[in-house]
Amino acid sequence: MDKRGAAFVLLRMLYLASTLVTVQAVTYKGAKDVREGQPWSIECSGLKPDDLIRWTRNGQSLEPELASGKLMVHSPTGTGTSTLEAKHATDIHDGDYKCTQDSSESFHLLIEFDLKIRVLTSNDVPMVLECMNKSSGEKVQWTKENKPLQVALAEHEDMYKLDNETGILEILKSTEIFIGNYTCKGTNSTTEYRVVPKPTAYMPSSTNVVEGEKLHLTCAGKQSPGIKVTWTFGNQNYTTSSGRVKLGWDHERGIYGAILTVDNIEMSDRGEVSCLVSYNRSDTSENHIADATTTLRVKDKLAALWPFLGICAEVVVLCTIILVYEKKRNKAELEESDTDQSPDTKPTPNKDSDVRQRK
Repeated sequence: MDKRGAAFVLLRMLYLASTLVTVQAVTYKGAKDVREGQPWSIECSGLKPDDLIRWTRNGQSLEPELASGKLMVHSPTGTGTSTLEAKHATDIHDGDYKCTQDSSESFHLLIEFDLKIRVLTSNDVPMVLECMNKSSGEKVQWTKENKPLQVALAEHEDMYKLDNETGILEILKSTEIFIGNYTCKGTNSTTEYRVVPKPTAYMPSSTNVVEGEKLHLTCAGKQSPGIKVTWTFGNQNYTTSSGRVKLGWDHERGIYGAILTVDNIEMSDRGEVSCLVSYNRSDTSENHIADATTTLRVKDKLAALWPFLGICAEVVVLCTIILVYEKKRNKAELEESDTDQSPDTKPTPNKDSDVRQRK
């Protein structure tokens, strides 16, 4: 290898060495499955002294919850750790957490509920709601939205049946009056139900996005709390954020995952994007789920220039045709003028010949 080649290799090695930056990975520790009402905490470790600690859930700031005291953060100086905690788990705590914006890793906290969700459709009646852990002969009390059942459904006694001996409640009609929260209280046990309608889903039939821009979709529909959303994008299913695919909260309806955003859309992303909503991802009954699909069309970032470029091309062609035509016409006129003969004139007398004749 000559000196020039050796110098090139050395420079290449120095460049590679300069680009190799030691990245201190941020790690998370804590219980990933927490029951509603129980305390939970997430510890973020591996932080550098100059890292800006800013906890987020699903990419959203937690400042309002921290200011109200519903969440607390402890970041002891010099430990390289930060801990986020709550005394009582609620449904809004479910999601992906990060302690810094630069962190590529996240911690998914799943809140489990004792609440039993039942979907009420015409195919689900009669719907049987039982009191769990009820002792034989034990008297129980049913309430709907914290009101005694007989009061809450006073005008609809013919549409449900309550067995006082077994404590079983049967809903006989699939009407909206039965949608809501039910509680069965016994001596030492409480069973909660949430009766919900079949979910709905809607998206436009097609969505246009310019190459390089962000895709933003909402899985719209009339949903009840507790709904779960699964997105299909690029032939992959997403229930949480991953890479450039982000799932966010629909704060208006209180549903996590109802909003899909994808950064830097590429031409290869063209195709169908769909969302599926259900109350239980293992429940695949057609009566209990809903889905919607939109066709994603990605436009070339230079597409807006094509009409203008087309007009410019037409002008250039027309100008070229005019110039060629004018050039040919001028050439033809010039040739015609060269070939035209001048008017006939009389020959000039030859003086010398006249002189000779006189002699």
